[in-house]
Amino acid sequence: MNDQKNATTQRTLNERKRVWRARSQHGLRHSFTHSTSVAALFHSFVCLLVFVVFAGSCHNPLDGLTIGLKDPIQEGVVECRFYDPAGNPLPTDNLVKIAGADAPKVVTTLNTTKFKINSDGNLLVAASPTASLSPQDPFKFTVVVEAPDYLAVVQPVVLTNGSRQTRTIRRINMLKPPRTLNAARTTGSASSDGTVAANLSVTTAPQTNDADRATVTLQPGTKLADRDGSAVDGALTLAIIHTNARNDEATSYIPGGGVLTAVAGRDGGPAPGTMRLLSVAGSVTIQLYNERYALARSLSPAAQWTMDLNPLAYNVSEGRSIRAGDPIPLYSYDEFTNRWQEEKPGVVRQNAQTGRLQYQAEAANAAAYVVGWTESICDAGPIFKVSSKLSGVDVNYLCKLIDVATGKQVASFYANVNNGSLIRIGNQSKNKKLKLQVYDETDAWGKGAKGGLIAESGPGLTCDQTPVAINLAPLPVPPVMKLEFSFSCPGGTTLDESSLPAQIKTQYSEVGQEKWHDLITATRTYRKAASYKLKVGRSYDFRASTDGGATWPLHQNNYLVDKPEWTLKIRAEMYCK
Repeated sequence: MNDQKNATTQRTLNERKRVWRARSQHGLRHSFTHSTSVAALFHSFVCLLVFVVFAGSCHNPLDGLTIGLKDPIQEGVVECRFYDPAGNPLPTDNLVKIAGADAPKVVTTLNTTKFKINSDGNLLVAASPTASLSPQDPFKFTVVVEAPDYLAVVQPVVLTNGSRQTRTIRRINMLKPPRTLNAARTTGSASSDGTVAANLSVTTAPQTNDADRATVTLQPGTKLADRDGSAVDGALTLAIIHTNARNDEATSYIPGGGVLTAVAGRDGGPAPGTMRLLSVAGSVTIQLYNERYALARSLSPAAQWTMDLNPLAYNVSEGRSIRAGDPIPLYSYDEFTNRWQEEKPGVVRQNAQTGRLQYQAEAANAAAYVVGWTESICDAGPIFKVSSKLSGVDVNYLCKLIDVATGKQVASFYANVNNGSLIRIGNQSKNKKLKLQVYDETDAWGKGAKGGLIAESGPGLTCDQTPVAINLAPLPVPPVMKLEFSFSCPGGTTLDESSLPAQIKTQYSEVGQEKWHDLITATRTYRKAASYKLKVGRSYDFRASTDGGATWPLHQNNYLVDKPEWTLKIRAEMYCK
């Protein structure tokens, strides 16, 4: 029995030491030699990659295989991360379109026009390498995603430089929305000068007859223009999203999550600054676009809109529930400029037919409108400065913010606590004293050696940006994992770094969870790293991408990390000169 076990072990070691060979697109031969725990990882990566070619076992998978290495575009990339706020699985039958002035010059990160949302619900697009990106000549296009029963995503993009943009965008299923939200759409038309031909109105249709409704109406003769002042004509789609205030979840579906940042004053008046909703009455978002996906911004005359109200909604100004005749503050939000604006308040009315209380207001622009009572809060402060033994640690530690006066927890979050780090607190009520607690517990692997509370700061005053010290000297430095991509060349040749793949991006997840986190990204010149995210003795799922994360074709599931070193040794003639 022991002889058989030893023989099996020896075969496994031999398999890990095997040298694999392949031919590149140019007919050059290269080979890979794996070492330490990463051997099995990338062995399995390669097995999976070639499985579709050979549909067989992975004994010598690279012999005779042609591998195409194509560097992904890294300048002017826009990553759209889609999610369903109701928790429904994202649709798979998506139709992706690119519209707008510079649409012909929009490509994937592999410089193709085969646009596709990946299994993570992400879409990566980029400006063509031949395009010019500058503030003087902005690169403009619109990402459009459509699927049955879902509101269309119409997302304008403006690029003025090569910086990467990342956007988190909700996909709303009209048949299965969150319980506090409903959406509806209708169609109409406008003449060549952007004039609406006939009454254009839409009302949400909730799943139960007694649920709240919202209505938006554009009168005949309403003129539509985009944010550049050009007429929006042709076939129109009017969509609305209504968030009611029947439960505590409402605020999470409102832009900003209840925080209104840098609100501009109405009619040129004083700017209220940053505010927080104390009591929300509801929200309505208006979107209007034509068949070319040009979005209307201005509506003249203003559209009329109403929404049903929760009769128990609390009127903060009066210290009671709302009544007919009450004005309620109104704010608009332009998601494309990230700008909040104070608007003329609407008024509570009682619907003569239904007996329900409704909010009535006007919309001079297609935007998100939020109704509720607010308080002024601090943009920033307090700030806590960390003193610790940690340096270059790439995990975040559990922090709790405590109100000094009451002892109650105000917030809980994870933050970097390397020596000298600044933990900046914002969006807190004025004239409050807060202290920070830090725990030996991370967002990567849970509790550390000590596990509990490590230290507590002195009090810091909200709105005050003078750093308050917190001493984390007792916090132990976690074990490190050394990671390396190592290339070598045959005798008489040297490595040609310019020919190496631009990047190999790696991610990890708890086994079977499909919750992926960035590990390292190796580049032509940066091939060594240290990470504290992995724990020796634990098993993980791994995956890798060579196109910047648009696709993840290489996988290794349930892999045991048994050593604190992770090295991929690559002996590759095709990268040598």
